[in-house]
Amino acid sequence: MQTFGAAREGTRSAYIAACTLIPFASSLIYPVLSLFASTQLHLSALQVSLLFMLMPVATVVIVQLLARASDRGLQRPLIITCSCIGGIGSCAFLELRPPYLMLCSLGVLLMGIQSVGFPQLFASAREFAIKHLGGALMFTTLLRALCSLAWVGGPPIAYFLCTVHSFDLLFAVTAAMFLCGALLALFKLPSVTLDKDAVSGRELHLLEHKQVLLLFAGCIGVSTAFSGYMISMPLYVTTELALHKNLPGIMLGLAAFLEIPIMLTAARLARRIGLKVIVLSGCLALILFLASLFFLKSEFSLIAVMILPALYIGTTGSMGMVFFQELLPEFPGQATSLFVNSNTVGSILGGALFALADLGSYTCIYAAGIALACIATLGVALVKNPRQIM
Repeated sequence: MQTFGAAREGTRSAYIAACTLIPFASSLIYPVLSLFASTQLHLSALQVSLLFMLMPVATVVIVQLLARASDRGLQRPLIITCSCIGGIGSCAFLELRPPYLMLCSLGVLLMGIQSVGFPQLFASAREFAIKHLGGALMFTTLLRALCSLAWVGGPPIAYFLCTVHSFDLLFAVTAAMFLCGALLALFKLPSVTLDKDAVSGRELHLLEHKQVLLLFAGCIGVSTAFSGYMISMPLYVTTELALHKNLPGIMLGLAAFLEIPIMLTAARLARRIGLKVIVLSGCLALILFLASLFFLKSEFSLIAVMILPALYIGTTGSMGMVFFQELLPEFPGQATSLFVNSNTVGSILGGALFALADLGSYTCIYAAGIALACIATLGVALVKNPRQIM
C-alpha cells in the first residue's frame, strides 16, 4: 500500500506538525490511565499494576517487530498512520469501559500499536534530514524538543478535562488529535525509496553489534534508576518529607521546561565534543541528582536541584536516540526503537524498584538507582564514539 504523501519529498513543516500533534495526543491519555482504571473501571491496585506491566511488554514486542519490517521496506508513513489509528481505537475502546480481560488483551494490543508511531516518526525524520537538509542532528533534536514541549502541556490539560468535565470528553479530544495525525502522515509524510535487493539482504543481528548491546544495557540501567525516582518522588516529597502537595508538579514542570534549551545546546555541542561525552554527562548528572536527594529536604533546595534531572533528559534522554542511530546508520527504524525500548524496559524495572520502599524509606530506591546508574555509566563509557555525526 502506498500512502498519498509517500511519493512526495516531504517538508520540514510536516514533520514539525507531526512531532507536535502525535506526542501531544499521547500525553493526553497516558498520564490519566491509572486514574481512569481506578475510578471508572474500579480495578484493584493489583489489577492496575498487572495492566501497567503488560502494556510496556506488548509495546517492546510490537515496536521492535515493526521497526524490523520498516527497515526492510515497509513504508514508515503507513506505520505511523496505523499507529494513529491504534490511538483512535484505544480512545474508543476505553470509552466503552471494557471488562478487565478485554482491557488486558485487545486494549493492551491497541495501546501497543499506538506506541509504534514515535520511533518511526523519528526514523523517517532522520532519513528526510540526511537527504534534504545535509544532516539530521539539529533537526531531530528540534523535533525531540517539540515532543518534550507537548509533554509539558499535555498532562495538565488531560487532568483538567477528565476532572472538570469527563473522561469521555478527554477521549474524544484525544481521538480527534490522533485522527489529525493519521491524516498528516497519510497525505504529507514522505517515504524513502529503497532498493529492493538491498532491503531484502539487510538483516540486523544484534549479537554482532557489541557496542549497541552495551549502549542498550547502559540506557536500561539509567532509565531504571530514573523511573524509580519518577514513580516514588511524589510520595517521597508529600509523605516522607511532608512538604506541600503541589511541589511534585512544580518539580516535574520545571525539569520539563529546563530540558528543552539543554537539549538544543547538547545537539550543538555533540559535533565538537562527541555524542559519548554528551550522553555520559547526563548519566553523571543523574547520579549526582539521586545522591543529592539524601541531603536536600526543603522545598527551595528540591526546586533548585531540578537542573540535574533536566540535564539527564536533555542529554542522555535526547542524544541517546541519536547515539543509537549513529551506531546503526543502516537500520534507523530498529536503532530508534532500541532506544525507545530501553526506556520502556527501564520503566518496567523502575516499577520493581518501588518495592524497596518497604525497607522503611523511599531513599532505598534512590540508593539502588545510584548503584545501577554507576554500573550503566561504566558500560556507556566503553561504547565507541561515532566518528561522524549526521
